[in-house]
This record gives sequence, structure tokens and C-alpha cells, in this order.
Amino acid sequence: MAKELKIAHDKIRDPQTITQVQEQVFAEHSLDMHKHEVDRLEDDHTKGVRILTVKTPRSFFSVPDLPWTRKADD
Repeated sequence: MAKELKIAHDKIRDPQTITQVQEQVFAEHSLDMHKHEVDRLEDDHTKGVRILTVKTPRSFFSVPDLPWTRKADD
């Protein structure tokens, strides 16, 4: 499921603070900037908005309980 985030160009104009602003916007939408992937990035210069389409990563595999692993109580 993709989410659409909008960030005003005024907030991301300074290259020294763009990362903090993006982390804050992701947190407001219950997302983590380091875990969720930006699928599409568009700048709408007429409205002065950056639109990010973010998708949730999926787990592709899991490691089963292996028979030769050591149990915690051993």
C-alpha cells in the first residue's frame, strides 16, 4: 500500500535541514525514512510542493527454527 506525502518547498529549501524535515514528515505519517522506500518523487513547482509516493517494504523470506541451533535453556 503506497502513501503520498507532501512537503512544501519552503521547508526543504535549506540543504542543511532537508533530512530532518523529511524524517519529521515520515514520522507524522507513522513511517520510518530508513525502512520505507520512496517509489516516486515529483516536484510541483506551480504549487510549491514535493510529492513523495512511499511504499512499505515486504519481507521476502524468513529463517525457520533450524534443528541444529542451540536452545536458550541449554
